[in-house]
Amino acid sequence: MENKILIEQGNMRVELRINASGGMDLVDFSAVKKPNIIKVIEPKGFFGPQSYPIVQVQVTGESSTAMHAYKHNAESTGGALKYVNHKLYENTDGKKLEICLQAQNGLQAMYNMQFYDGVNVVRVWTELKNIGSTDIGIEYVSSFIYEGLSKNGNQDYFEKTDIYVPYSSWSSEAQWQVYNASDLNLSHMAVKGHNLSGFGNNRFHYGSIGSWSACEYLPMGFAKDRETGEISYFEIEYSGAWLAEYGSGFDSHLYVALSGPCETENGWWKNLNPGDTFTSVPAAFGVSIGDESTATAELTKYRRKIRRKNEDDIKCNVVFNDYMNCLMGDPTQENEIAVINKAAELGCEYYCLDCGWYDKGIWWDRVGEWKESPERFPDGLAKIFDYARSKGLKMGLWLEIETMGVACKIAEDLPDDWFFCRHGKRHIDNKRYLFDFRNPEVRKYCMDVVDRMISDYGAEYLKIDYNVTTGIGSDLYADSCGDAMLEHYRALYDWYRDIYAKYPNLVIENCGSGGQRMDYGMLELQSLQSTSDQTDYISNSYIAANIATALTPEQAGMWVYPYENDEEHVIYNMINGILLRPYVSGQVWNMNESSLKLMKEGITVYKQIRNEIIDSVPFFPLGLCTTKSEVLAYGVQNENKAYLSVFTPKADKAVIPLHLVKNVREVKVIYPKEKQCEYSYIDGKLEIKMPGSKAARLFEIGF
Repeated sequence: MENKILIEQGNMRVELRINASGGMDLVDFSAVKKPNIIKVIEPKGFFGPQSYPIVQVQVTGESSTAMHAYKHNAESTGGALKYVNHKLYENTDGKKLEICLQAQNGLQAMYNMQFYDGVNVVRVWTELKNIGSTDIGIEYVSSFIYEGLSKNGNQDYFEKTDIYVPYSSWSSEAQWQVYNASDLNLSHMAVKGHNLSGFGNNRFHYGSIGSWSACEYLPMGFAKDRETGEISYFEIEYSGAWLAEYGSGFDSHLYVALSGPCETENGWWKNLNPGDTFTSVPAAFGVSIGDESTATAELTKYRRKIRRKNEDDIKCNVVFNDYMNCLMGDPTQENEIAVINKAAELGCEYYCLDCGWYDKGIWWDRVGEWKESPERFPDGLAKIFDYARSKGLKMGLWLEIETMGVACKIAEDLPDDWFFCRHGKRHIDNKRYLFDFRNPEVRKYCMDVVDRMISDYGAEYLKIDYNVTTGIGSDLYADSCGDAMLEHYRALYDWYRDIYAKYPNLVIENCGSGGQRMDYGMLELQSLQSTSDQTDYISNSYIAANIATALTPEQAGMWVYPYENDEEHVIYNMINGILLRPYVSGQVWNMNESSLKLMKEGITVYKQIRNEIIDSVPFFPLGLCTTKSEVLAYGVQNENKAYLSVFTPKADKAVIPLHLVKNVREVKVIYPKEKQCEYSYIDGKLEIKMPGSKAARLFEIGF
């Protein structure tokens, strides 16, 4: 065969080559709009014959291939895997590339690249198999690795690369920062007598070490080449421990390595007996000419391709949830009826009864049986469900199905292997045990709970929360703690698939203390994601303005929770959610007629445009915001028009360049209808004078 595979799709050029030693290298992954600046990597080989393997694997008992410190670009078996054969064929999604590789130690790897029609993103994963006669211990396997970021053009990568780091935390999700590669020490001064400018043992990495995938960072990232205009973007599609690593390669190239858990960072190790297989977690990678708006748009299109098809992401139902700045986990029959009346009056379509319904008092360490509290609901919870349905609302319930409180009556009667354990003890996080879904009895118990919620109450919506974490995993029945957690999550995903097989129209919201488990391991399956537990409406706007980087707008549940009778307060709250998926809440029983009217108007506007949002992609005319930003702007656009939310949390004026939208014909405020602001569109810029600081307006931009 020819020694290279070349795939050009959309704006992407992907070239793989068989190298001189018979391995398979990924030598180019570029945007193809400027072919005159594309450089295919030609290895110099300072440390001997150099290669750029498409997969890196570290096998226990085998040496790394070169000096590497803690980096994962010189693992033992990556370069030892030799090309066997490949297939490139069309399937229902687009093109699929499968490359079979094999090493002398008996390890076989099947490298998979799935391309999607109309999307500049590929999904990549590797399947390992032990075809030898002795055990093989796996310490690391890449989901995707490419040593060639910012290789095009004339400048060295460390002179021109911006690394976008997606910081995320409880109540401060999706707070990106941008760094020059050199500021992250991703460079190296020249070594006398050696052509090693740009090489170093250092790396820059971030990830998750436990079962909250987005506790400190979103499982994704961007890297921008300022010289060529190329931007690369990626995500890791797993809900537990993962690693994203940038580093300088042996020929002064910048690499990115993406993986699920590994031994050194996450306590993961997998023993492959002869005949055993292991599949890496999937990752997605793409490249285009553009900026963070371009990257987010491509990832949005890709995410819509891979997620489970469901009616909720088409209808984009409006959900009222009784928690945030509302009943706050203290529901009663009387209060629920009062709030249900308001939710129906506002035009909401689902009503979710949040936490607290199962216990009369402080319930945190007693959860797990999921039986209604007669003290809170003397006439029974079914009565509340019936009442909501009489008002035209579909009903939902909050569950934290993966946990059981240490004071739950049945907890001590259950065997230890129902739970995550380490060193002979159950792992306890904030007075909670954590179920291990590898155990079929656990899956049955939890499915019985779901069945009961549907049969006894008629639940059509479940908000499944996850407020505690497993740590690195369990040492029961596994090769390693990280291995147990990975298999737990794969069993949990299958459990959700079983739910949807039984109840295809059930809507499930993924929540993890807000957005602490916001990833496409979960969001490939669930239609909705709680994006934050942030209770302050101004702080919430800093999340709302960035959150579409992490997930599709229609999956991004954003709190809309007025708690003051002030018109600008209500308007600002509504605009936080209108271009995402509004979760309506707040002190609605205290809202005056004017405030309720503004809320109802905002919900009506959302209903009028939601069928356009599902076909639109995000854009950020001011770039991604930080907490220092005085003006925030987030929009969505399709082929016909755009919608733009503008917030002024620290100013009363804004100038918004509209270079990211095309052929602007008309700009107008569509919410609120009566309380307008001063604005004009001149020379490609939207100039706005708000009625004061802490104000927001929603614009429609006609093409």
